[in-house]
Amino acid sequence: MHKDEARPLVSVCCITYNHAAFLAQAIESVLAQEAPFAIELVIGEDCSTDDTRRIALDYERRFPQQVRVLPAAPNRGIMPNLMATLATCTGRYIALLDGDDYWTDPHKLQQQVAVLEAQPGCALCVHDAEAFVEDGAEPPYLFSTKYSWLPRLAGPISQGSLVRFGWGIPTASMLFRRERLVPLPGWFRGVFSGDYTLQLLCSQVGYVYYLPRVMSRYRLHAGGVSRPTNNSLAHNRKRIFETRQLQRRLPAHYHPVFAKTLEELYFQRSALLGVLGNRRKQLAYLWQALNVDRSQLPRHLARIAKKLVRGLRLAA
Repeated sequence: MHKDEARPLVSVCCITYNHAAFLAQAIESVLAQEAPFAIELVIGEDCSTDDTRRIALDYERRFPQQVRVLPAAPNRGIMPNLMATLATCTGRYIALLDGDDYWTDPHKLQQQVAVLEAQPGCALCVHDAEAFVEDGAEPPYLFSTKYSWLPRLAGPISQGSLVRFGWGIPTASMLFRRERLVPLPGWFRGVFSGDYTLQLLCSQVGYVYYLPRVMSRYRLHAGGVSRPTNNSLAHNRKRIFETRQLQRRLPAHYHPVFAKTLEELYFQRSALLGVLGNRRKQLAYLWQALNVDRSQLPRHLARIAKKLVRGLRLAA
């Protein structure tokens, strides 16, 4: 990387927690970037219990002009840590790279910056990536294969596609304009999917441009945030909060999509509370689910009735 300017053109925001086995590979992939502009790597290490901070500080010591580690602080959690790290980035553009992912193309940033420089209306540039399971238990796959709604050729991704199809853009592919997004609103700290929420926020201030080129690898492992406990109440609560926030802030014609998601999340929360024996809250969320879309009430009641009959037969 070249350090031709006092202020970097690109800041790489890297949040990391207990990534001692992976962080060096992520950092090396940033240091390997070849570009005619300055790049800084800002690491938000969130009070790891392994050697993650030691590794980060070692790179800061060896590459002080390129690597900056945020001061130690009590564990913030993923979204507050992301917000704090983004807030200290100084570049015109910000790239995201979690501590357990890495880039595979040394010209990744140069290509994406060229897109943003040539297209003022573009708020976010993304690209294809390969996902792989760390233990090799499953074969790797391309995002463009699994998420077939991604464009086959280079071009824009509509806000409607992001709303309709949900998450499908790899975090480590994102490069966006800092002044259009940072600082993030306070409610962001409560969302479940930070990268997806960022993508939708970017789509509010410009279009998303996709490069159909694999330039990063997305690691799936037991400790990764992409593999949460899907049946947890905490997961469900954050998803409900996130969906409500997006429904309030995006155009009204997307409301039915978010309403459908909320309906599913309320049903899920009701079932989880039922398993825990909290009947009062179980019924309260069941009522909320039934009232999201009153036109679907007969269908839902019929489905609940069949479930009750099935349960009575099994009990008999």
